[in-house]
Amino acid sequence: MPQISDFLTRFRPVGAPGSAAVAAVPADKAAALAAELDQVLVMLAGTADQCAGVIAAAEQEAARLRNEAAAEAARIASDGRRRAETARQAAADDVMAAAHAEEARLAQAAARTVQGRSLPAESSVRALVSRAIDFVESGP
Repeated sequence: MPQISDFLTRFRPVGAPGSAAVAAVPADKAAALAAELDQVLVMLAGTADQCAGVIAAAEQEAARLRNEAAAEAARIASDGRRRAETARQAAADDVMAAAHAEEARLAQAAARTVQGRSLPAESSVRALVSRAIDFVESGP
């Protein structure tokens, strides 16, 4: 860091106008300012390297978190597909069981209806068969 004396040397006295004075070299303000900035920039160089390291570490951590999140999302999706398939299969099984129960109920009702009716007489059956044969033989 510049010293206070460095700052004050910018304002060093020079000869008053008028009479001849000792010749002096004017102060190089640009060089003095550059020297001040050089020290600050040298101190900041290490900080820039540290910042780059922190940024690189953060990018690596972000990539790791993205990979973990993608893997977790894939696992959740796979689990969801498996559970959906299980639920679909259970629903299909329930529907099939209900259909089989309805089929059995209708079969029993049909059997009861058939048992309650008497068989047609043999003469009626022969008459129907005879009419069917005549119909087929007559053609269209």
